[in-house]
Amino acid sequence: MTLVAGLRAAAYGIPFQPVGGVHGSELAELNHWQKIRDPYGSGQEVYVIPAIRPDVVVIHANAADEHGNARVLGSPFWDHPLTRAAKRVLVTAERLVPTATLAAQPELTLVPGFMVEAVAIVPRGAWPGSMHPDYEVDYKAVEDYMKDAPGVLEAHLAAAPEKSEK
Repeated sequence: MTLVAGLRAAAYGIPFQPVGGVHGSELAELNHWQKIRDPYGSGQEVYVIPAIRPDVVVIHANAADEHGNARVLGSPFWDHPLTRAAKRVLVTAERLVPTATLAAQPELTLVPGFMVEAVAIVPRGAWPGSMHPDYEVDYKAVEDYMKDAPGVLEAHLAAAPEKSEK
């Protein structure tokens, strides 16, 4: 929640965002987060997370059109605040669709094209992660990648979907 709070602060154009659930953690001290007292009189103090404004954000979408409008059908928990906080947004997408497809259900468009600098069509671009509902996590690929052995990275890259499509 602290990361999302920082991104939301940047997206809202404010210097910080209050967040609950930090009390008792060493994160606040490690990150030098400040506390403020409730200005409405409850006497409670809350931590405030400074705005996080990434220079560039890359998200992966289920579909995008030629104008950069992007649709993410899974959870937008990270992608929405990321794209609003960033100075520049790049989108990779599973597929290119006609603008009319996205316009038919505009409420499902997570990122409007005017916010997107560039789009690349990258089928299975979230691999070995998931892209709901297109495909699930490839747990075997993740487990293989996590092994501490010579050649693991090379084997992982060789197994990437784009290698098998050639």
